Amino acid sequence: MLKNIIKVGVFFGGISPEHDISLMSARGIIDNIDREKFQIIQIYINKEGSFLTGENVLNILKIKEEQKLKKIDINKLAQLIDVAFPVLHGEGGEDGSIQGFFKTLDVPFVGCNIASSAICLDKAFFNQIMEANAMRQPRFVVLDYNFNAEEKIAGSIKFVQQKFKLPLFVKPARTGSSVGINKVSDINDLILYINKAKKYDNKVIIEEGVSSPLEIEVSVLGNTVKDIKASLPGRIIPGADFYDYKDKYFNGRSKSELPAVLPKGVNIKVQELAIKIYKIVNCTGLARVDFLLDKKFNIFINEINTLPGFTPVSMYPKLWEITELNYKNLISKLIELALKNK
Repeated sequence: MLKNIIKVGVFFGGISPEHDISLMSARGIIDNIDREKFQIIQIYINKEGSFLTGENVLNILKIKEEQKLKKIDINKLAQLIDVAFPVLHGEGGEDGSIQGFFKTLDVPFVGCNIASSAICLDKAFFNQIMEANAMRQPRFVVLDYNFNAEEKIAGSIKFVQQKFKLPLFVKPARTGSSVGINKVSDINDLILYINKAKKYDNKVIIEEGVSSPLEIEVSVLGNTVKDIKASLPGRIIPGADFYDYKDKYFNGRSKSELPAVLPKGVNIKVQELAIKIYKIVNCTGLARVDFLLDKKFNIFINEINTLPGFTPVSMYPKLWEITELNYKNLISKLIELALKNK
């Protein structure tokens, strides 16, 4: 083992509905990291929020023997690792919470800072910032059941029913991996899907669908204007009615087109927009920017993901693979960016 080997704490699990996806992402990182440069410390956050570690944590969890793991003294965490690599999706991992925790401990970490993490996970805030910067996106309304009066919410729903064109998409504001998202093809189902989204978040977004869209994704990495880069764009071809949670991770019917076959110049424009959006929300480290293209190849921003998946089917590493970085080198680059960003 090299004397200057870097100790990387890979954090996974977490309190969000995306707990199991996080375990899949962690496996991708652990299996592909350069062992000549990095020593892995596996750190599992269980659904109750306890930090646990041990040897071969993922294997222990696979056989459902969490009791064999030992709790970590949080005060000593900074002594255990040189850099943190969180692969925690959604609440508690992608919303600025764990980033603030690392900042408090003065531990450098892979990914975006506190503010950009919080803003980008909250689709309402993100959409509003895109709107303020005149970025083309689907029409949307926000229903905030914590801060909006019932009359305002009722008025917003009535406006959608009268003015928006079907299909609609109803989304919890602060989940990832398409958790809780539903497509509305019949306006009579709108209230049903709003209530379903409310089970995940008291803030709900209703978006007007783009007709027969191409779903295009671009991976971005970098810390400053000098080193921010965008991958070649890729296309998702959903195997379901839309690219939902089951289609992403479980049914195996979705396909990807790598790189996306687009008219001349559109792929460059998508890359440029991805970098522009990344800068607007002050991302560092990494993010995946998702677009919808209509039949005329008008580009609509869909969302940004500051801790994209690293599973075997995840687009973030796949897009870098076809651009310039294989999985192992991508992980090394992200850790390098984290150490520079301290």
